[in-house]
Amino acid sequence: MIKKLKPSLIIMAHGSPRAKSNEDLYRVADAVQARGLFREVVVAFMECNEPDIPTAIDGLVAVGATEIVGVPYFLHPGNHVADDLPTILEEAQGKYPQVHFSMGDYIGRDPALEMVILDRAAEAG
Repeated sequence: MIKKLKPSLIIMAHGSPRAKSNEDLYRVADAVQARGLFREVVVAFMECNEPDIPTAIDGLVAVGATEIVGVPYFLHPGNHVADDLPTILEEAQGKYPQVHFSMGDYIGRDPALEMVILDRAAEAG
């Protein structure tokens, strides 16, 4: 029986030129990786930081990824989520037809954020 490889995950973020601002994102990626659901978990950026998303895709394919899931680490469905990220993944699909690409929903849509906001409000006051 041939065992199917786990997919690889790219957490796709905008990025900040302020390195400290990206630390929480890397902690989230490490926590996701520790769950063992993905072959690799990498963070990649639209701008301001390296690697950019196409470079991260190239790296995953180079180490044998056959399925890559991209999840937008964005709160709102602006141009990056609606247009830029799908375009990047479509271009990668054309470059690597042997790899299956898919994109999850942006995190701002998650109902758990309601509790996060309530917690932060309670902490503040």
